[in-house]
Amino acid sequence: MDNSYKLEHAWNFIERGQLLNGIELIKTLLSTDPNNAMGHGILAYALLKQMRLHAAEYELKIALQLAPNEPFFHSVSARILFLQNKPKAALAACDQALQLNPQYANIHELKANILMANKRTPEAFKCINSMAALEPNSANTACTFAEYYHATGDNKKAMAYTLDALKINAQHQDANILMGRLLLLKGEMPEALYHARLCIMMDPNSATALGLLADVKSRQNIFLAPWWKFNAKLSQMSRLAQVGVLIFGYVFFGLLANIIKDSGHPNIGIAISFFWLGIAIYSWVALPLYQRMVAKEIQQFSFRADY
Repeated sequence: MDNSYKLEHAWNFIERGQLLNGIELIKTLLSTDPNNAMGHGILAYALLKQMRLHAAEYELKIALQLAPNEPFFHSVSARILFLQNKPKAALAACDQALQLNPQYANIHELKANILMANKRTPEAFKCINSMAALEPNSANTACTFAEYYHATGDNKKAMAYTLDALKINAQHQDANILMGRLLLLKGEMPEALYHARLCIMMDPNSATALGLLADVKSRQNIFLAPWWKFNAKLSQMSRLAQVGVLIFGYVFFGLLANIIKDSGHPNIGIAISFFWLGIAIYSWVALPLYQRMVAKEIQQFSFRADY
């Protein structure tokens, strides 16, 4: 098996979620060809998917030393920087990759995702249009449009683009996850659960798929369901709007309690004050319970390396 075939075979393993198989194949290649830049780059990408950031950085450093003008390596750098909460540096890495290859559609997609995560939606939309100009009929393009509309609160358009993506590729991981989230918002739990399980079957290591599964179970949980619904709506707002909602709630309940106390109903005013306190305590308790639920799902779906 020559090295180019090994690289392609390893990449296919990684894209199917079989990270351990892909990593072992790359390690075998590098043991006989330690200066194979693409081998180090793909290994960095696989380690990144395992969330092993330090190991990914180490392999990427070697890859960039061997081939500093490879756009793929700068895209991996952007992903690492994004996960390290360094959006400006991540965007700069995307721009460097695009300087090397302006036709790299996946970089436009990655840049759009970083911009959307930082609520810079107009700029993100420009990147998605650049991606669409390069790959107008791809599932990735349709899915990225869907994610944009979902992030901006237009779930009707998001659903239409998600359906388009799934028509092109029924096993598209991100499209299936987004479809699950859209169905969950509509209260269609069995259908959302189907998409979550399908994604986990395709990629047992997918944090987003496991997160969707945890969201479905949270939505079905009597205690967590109200918290999940509120957070789902809050997540689609801008940061300023999120802060505004929380401040409004605090001020509204405070003023309402004082007005009712002053009108001669002190017990009702105290009850309203305690009601707001109860909401705050509920939100504090619900978050760690949700995080525990996610951790539980991750433990349950720890598959064999040859899955």
